[in-house]
Amino acid sequence: MNRRDSAAAFEAVLRDGWSSACQLYGHLARGGQLVALPPSGLRLGADEAIFSDTALGYARFYGTTVQYRESSHFWFGPTGFVLAGMVGDAIGNASARSRAQAMAAAQWRDHAQVRMILTNQRLLGDYQGNLLSFWHNGVVELTADLTQWSFILRYEEGNPLMLHGPAAPWYAVAVAWLIFGPQGLQLPALAPISAAVAQRSGAITGEIVTGQP
Repeated sequence: MNRRDSAAAFEAVLRDGWSSACQLYGHLARGGQLVALPPSGLRLGADEAIFSDTALGYARFYGTTVQYRESSHFWFGPTGFVLAGMVGDAIGNASARSRAQAMAAAQWRDHAQVRMILTNQRLLGDYQGNLLSFWHNGVVELTADLTQWSFILRYEEGNPLMLHGPAAPWYAVAVAWLIFGPQGLQLPALAPISAAVAQRSGAITGEIVTGQP
């Protein structure tokens, strides 16, 4: 497959993801419910049901500690030579310190494509072989930039979670509905999908309207 065909295929996947999100939004807005998947090998909690199991882009937002080594040479010779060496050490150490500070600053880390399972109680992500639970009852904020196919969940405890990719709009709709109930469909984060559904007057297709991703 050449580059043009790959780009066309990816665009089709994005359109399918957007269309699925619009269909889900319309279904839930009309009073519908999420449909549980058949039982799997996952051991779930009491009354826990799986609604989706797919791959999503994943990242967490946090700072860290970065170690770096400063140079401290012994300079011997003419005064100009010694001063130049000391200045060089100072510049090098300042540069290393700045790099370490930038690397340690809070930022999106742990970028990966992960299996992300959505249940009525949590998101369950398979990150580097570990199944991590992100419980819906700990969410304090949901924000999204669906023009970039991503949404962010902030929790009472733990680092913020970003999910992105073709399936992200569908997950954003489902998570908003699970966490906030029917009023979750009116969140500003879902405004692009709400507008797309309204413009189509219920006739949901794979077409992405002007101004949408």
